[in-house]
Amino acid sequence: MSINITLIGQIITFALLVWFVMEYVWPVLFAALEERKKKIADGLAAAEKGHEDMLLAEQKAKGLLKTAKD
Repeated sequence: MSINITLIGQIITFALLVWFVMEYVWPVLFAALEERKKKIADGLAAAEKGHEDMLLAEQKAKGLLKTAKD
C-alpha cells in the first residue's frame, strides 16, 4: 500500500478532530459527568439520612405508644 496525499489528508483531519474533541468537547462532558456524580452522591446521602431519621422517629413512636399504654 502506498501512502498518497489522500491518506495524509485523512491522518491530518483525524488528528485535528482528536485535538478539537480533547480541547473543547471532553472538558464539557467531563464537567457534566462530575456534576451528575456529585448530584447522585448527594441524593444517596440524603436518602441514608432520611432512613436514619425514619428509624429514630419509629423508635420514638414506639416509646410514646409504650408510655401511653402504661
